Amino acid sequence: MQPLKIDISGVRGIIGETLVPEMIINFACAFGTYLKGGKIGVGCDTRASREMVKSAVLSGLISTGCDIVDLGICPTPIIQYTAKRLGLKGAIAITASHNDSNWNALKFIKADGTFLNFYEGEELLDIYHQGEFKKAAWDKLGKVTKNDEAIDVYMDRLCKYLHTGKIRRRKLKVVIDNCNGAGGNAAKILMKKLGCRLVIINDEITGAFSHDPEPTAANMEQLSSIIKPVKADVGFMLDADVDRVAVCTEQGKPLSEEYTFALLADYILSKKRGPVVTNFSTSRMIDDIAKKYGVKLVRTKIGQAYIIEEMLDVRGVISGEGSGSVAVGDFQYASDGFLAMGLILQMLAGKRKKISELSAELPKYYMVKKKITCSPDIIYSVIDRAKRHYKNENVDLADGVKVEWKDSWLHIRASNTEPLIRVLAESTSKEKAEEICSAAVASIKAEM
Repeated sequence: MQPLKIDISGVRGIIGETLVPEMIINFACAFGTYLKGGKIGVGCDTRASREMVKSAVLSGLISTGCDIVDLGICPTPIIQYTAKRLGLKGAIAITASHNDSNWNALKFIKADGTFLNFYEGEELLDIYHQGEFKKAAWDKLGKVTKNDEAIDVYMDRLCKYLHTGKIRRRKLKVVIDNCNGAGGNAAKILMKKLGCRLVIINDEITGAFSHDPEPTAANMEQLSSIIKPVKADVGFMLDADVDRVAVCTEQGKPLSEEYTFALLADYILSKKRGPVVTNFSTSRMIDDIAKKYGVKLVRTKIGQAYIIEEMLDVRGVISGEGSGSVAVGDFQYASDGFLAMGLILQMLAGKRKKISELSAELPKYYMVKKKITCSPDIIYSVIDRAKRHYKNENVDLADGVKVEWKDSWLHIRASNTEPLIRVLAESTSKEKAEEICSAAVASIKAEM
């Protein structure tokens, strides 16, 4: 099995196996052709493959006559912000986000800073598959200019958006696990501007991650061991490109990644009412929070492209996913870990409560998440069999198989980013969530 994921948000694969220079160049050519030239931003995370991938991307874009704004190592939400601020035709973020070091990916960004929607993604894929790319003459080839101010400009804007003075007065102590990703320099700038005392770990550009970069409670063991000894107020774990963040309490207790969005949805909606957008796999905590404030909750397919498109359609106040991603409409339409950290610090400063107390106030549910490795060749036939298995239940088939019961739910779907089937269950009882999820996994494996 050679993993490769191609969808509307980009192309993702393992370096040296499925994501190879020829493919990268052709996708860059397709994107340059799709945008019909102009200035294109390019930034990357810290993976060892970044220079190879970046060189191929630049080659493809330059050959189509695109001028490049080289952002260097730059987190994805800052690339998205910069694309809109500078009036670029688009941008490419070179990052596989939460995937392991051997993966890399291209994420395609529009002029407004959002990812391609379904129809735009299909058009790009058509250009790629047809192989009819724009070819610039020797004197019309694109040029490359470096931009070293993107992070500073973004941080100035973010600090104007936040109640910076209120946060500074609290002098909060923060521990951040950067996982050797792209967020370290930007996180240091942000914490300094907010007057926070920062302890940062795993902040070396080694090209390899210090541990699994997916921001989950299971991957916060190192972070949680540091919180209490240094007497920190909160801890954050970032993924490689900082579009996701997970939270650790002052007691050193890792919170499920589901809590990032729930904490901020409750906080934002207490100040501004409006629709909330999330995906089919996110905790029912969000349903309860939306009901508490009397606002509409919209669920859509998993993935930032789907979430943000729906957020724009319904004029959502906040959107997010249970993976630790959050977007707030009056800042930018992008999943943004820096914004999430800033708002949590603002919440701590304003409410004068500990993060453990704030998380304890949220509705209580128990979620179990499991993965089943599955060849891409059979993954959708396996999902189809699951649909038949649960056909007599209350089922939603908009994104895989979502089964709803009064106090529980089950979601089975193909991963957008890896050759996996994801199985998630949630209930008011930990034992029941485990029982539902384990039964589903056993049923799926029996059919494979």
